[in-house]
Amino acid sequence: MATITYTVTVASGTNAFSASNPKFLINGDVSPVLYLQEGNTYIFDQADSTCTGYLVAFSTTTNGTFTTGGLKYTTGVTETGTPGTAGAKTTIVVAPVRTVGAPLLFYYDGGGVGTSGMGNSAQTIAPTSQTTEFNPQIDDIIQEAFERTGVRGTQTGYMLRSARRSLNIMFQEWGNRGVHLWKVKLAKIPLVLGQAEYSYASDSENFPIDMSTMLEAFYRNNSTPATPSDIALTQISRSAYSATPNKLAKGTPSQYYVQRKLNPSIFLYTTPSASVSSTSTPSSYQFCFYYLAKIEDVGAYNYTSDVVNRFYPCMMSGLAYYLSLKFSPDMSQELERRYESELLRALDADNQGTSTFISPQTFYGDGV
Repeated sequence: MATITYTVTVASGTNAFSASNPKFLINGDVSPVLYLQEGNTYIFDQADSTCTGYLVAFSTTTNGTFTTGGLKYTTGVTETGTPGTAGAKTTIVVAPVRTVGAPLLFYYDGGGVGTSGMGNSAQTIAPTSQTTEFNPQIDDIIQEAFERTGVRGTQTGYMLRSARRSLNIMFQEWGNRGVHLWKVKLAKIPLVLGQAEYSYASDSENFPIDMSTMLEAFYRNNSTPATPSDIALTQISRSAYSATPNKLAKGTPSQYYVQRKLNPSIFLYTTPSASVSSTSTPSSYQFCFYYLAKIEDVGAYNYTSDVVNRFYPCMMSGLAYYLSLKFSPDMSQELERRYESELLRALDADNQGTSTFISPQTFYGDGV
């Protein structure tokens, strides 16, 4: 659990009690409502000279001992030093919820003389998990999907294998739906003198084996590492590439053609000349491209998925829809609607936001 320190000073101010008497200022705010999380430790630093004669104390009664029947709350509270001097502080360790929990508290002046109306409430709240790492395992995903189809209880081995297969098929479907930013990767392939075709077969060390779709490409001159230079390449169609008269002509590459087969190949035009190839220094001249990688296959049931959290809802909904086609056909239509809705939201959240620039239209002469 956390330790939080507040700096306490005293000055005139307005709160629910009055508009004139001295008030506790917590980090500069006049008698704010405090929220103390159960299990945390809070230190109220009262070393400032304005705190002389005053003391931050706690009670379960509004305004503490200034209210008839009010008592000082002492559970987990430690008072150190003399307010107004170095090291003076009131420390409270708020009772954790897993034991007895803490009541609603109020802070007030519990000093020697005591001044009424200096504080406010100190509301105790249950702790949060302090984690943001929810990543369901494959068996949890399958269980959730089956429950959405109305199939509860223990699934047979066949049903589990069927669910894994459906999940893999759905991931392939996602590859046809558009760009998923978390699967965008950058490849850097050394340019080879006179070589037109680049593929995993020709360069298994640098060419990606997990490429699904190529996005954009550029030629990088990295001969001067401190000032690399990138030049965008233009993608051309198969027919345009076929029409090039000399596919082995040498020069600086400006175009490329993607041969989309099981293991894709990329053809450069023109092929690299001696001045832009990496024969001696592989990192000097590179063919670079961004690509959409394939989503990894579903592994063992105690593994997690290769999916980011913004896609969790549609992954659950999508698998439920796929399973309903086999196990609950009467629910397929509704589950498909939910899946498509969740997927649209996920794809919208997965878009890469860019700035929008609006240029005014200028008219000359008679407005033409």
